[in-house]
Amino acid sequence: MRILLVAPPFQRFMGFHRYYYPLGLASMAAVLMRDGHDVRVYDAELAGDAETLSWSAVASRHSDYLEGLRDEAHPVWGEVAAAIRDFEPEMVGITALSVKAASAGRAAAICKGVDRDMTVVVGGDHPTVFPDQFLRNANVDFAARGEGEATIVELAACLEQGRMEDLGSVAGLSYRDETGIRHNPNRELIADLDEIPFPAIEALADAASYRPVDFGAIMACRGCPYGCTFCGVANVWTRKVRYRSASNVVTEMELLKERYGTSYFSFRDASFTVDRGRVLDLCREMTDRGLGVRWECLTRADLLDDELAEAMVRSGCVTLRVGVESGSERILRHMNKDVALDAVRRAAKILGRLDLYWTAYILVGTPQETKESIQETIDFIREIDPPFVTLARFAPIPGTAMYDELAERGLIWPEIDWSMECNQRFGSHYVYAMGEAEFERAMGEMAAFVESHNSMNSARLGRRDQRLK
Repeated sequence: MRILLVAPPFQRFMGFHRYYYPLGLASMAAVLMRDGHDVRVYDAELAGDAETLSWSAVASRHSDYLEGLRDEAHPVWGEVAAAIRDFEPEMVGITALSVKAASAGRAAAICKGVDRDMTVVVGGDHPTVFPDQFLRNANVDFAARGEGEATIVELAACLEQGRMEDLGSVAGLSYRDETGIRHNPNRELIADLDEIPFPAIEALADAASYRPVDFGAIMACRGCPYGCTFCGVANVWTRKVRYRSASNVVTEMELLKERYGTSYFSFRDASFTVDRGRVLDLCREMTDRGLGVRWECLTRADLLDDELAEAMVRSGCVTLRVGVESGSERILRHMNKDVALDAVRRAAKILGRLDLYWTAYILVGTPQETKESIQETIDFIREIDPPFVTLARFAPIPGTAMYDELAERGLIWPEIDWSMECNQRFGSHYVYAMGEAEFERAMGEMAAFVESHNSMNSARLGRRDQRLK
């Protein structure tokens, strides 16, 4: 069966460079190819002329995305149509974050415009929580909920073999039948992640257009045990953490280095150091094999200690991305972050002693935010002085406790315009104590502070993005 997997455009319209290839789609491609299908991955975000932009610059270009969605004649949509016509797929799978839901819908319409009989499947974060939204669209035939590898393989087998009567047995699948929209039971998680083949980079439609560093996205585990009220990681992966073996992970890294010259890796795990012993094993495996690469990861401040950080550095870790989120203890409690500011201070000292470059992730605009809490965050950034700050404006994610809180207050509902729910926008009407205009001013001031902080530290430290070295 010919199957095209599509990452719909979003950042592409804004001219914003997105590092890395679509890892999730390449994983889907790998299991489908193992089952004998002819698979291609089309990444509509890939653009050779894109830039690395500041937060403010991206925010100012959000309207370009909205205009691109409205303009059916936009060249990007022409490229999407050409990719579909060129491959002539029997089935198309489209991944959809909430902010990309409309873009995924447009891609589905293009598929049906090329061939009305083409099967269109959506999957990913937004369809997992709101499959009905997509299935009320006549251009979408199926929605795959949750972890998708086994679901897409079983669905493809039913379609290829004409076993439509067996669709009801495909766990994790939603679809229309004569009674309306049907939701099959949820699928059990894959028990052994080592059984999943490595992502099929060879299936990328324009593999030669990527840089070696773009193939460095890698996941060593799935799931996150923490209950942060703003985070949607558990929607797909759940709070149960499953690990690949250290040997399996490092073998993938070796292959990527050998085949594509990739020497910088970015672990996309939600909390990389959640299992301390497992990270030490992974670092030991990298060191013992003489892997000779550099890498980065995302983690929490309370999951770091001197011995662990030193082992990470010895094995090639050059950048740590830390979810700080806020400098207000009150806001952190509302987030259910369960990390005290003192833990962040201790982590900052460890990283400073090791001269390890790190980024503080900051989230502004959760419902309980105030002018005072924003100032507390600014003051805290000044105190811990991270080499770089990555800023985001709160955008509600379906399936999270914070989304439910806003829904109970009547401030959000499933059928809103999700293309507006971008974490790179100045305005927000979700902050209880501030009007939208007032928050927009505060967000602008916060962005200006962060960009000044980053610029001064870049000059002082003489550091640039490690991924480009």
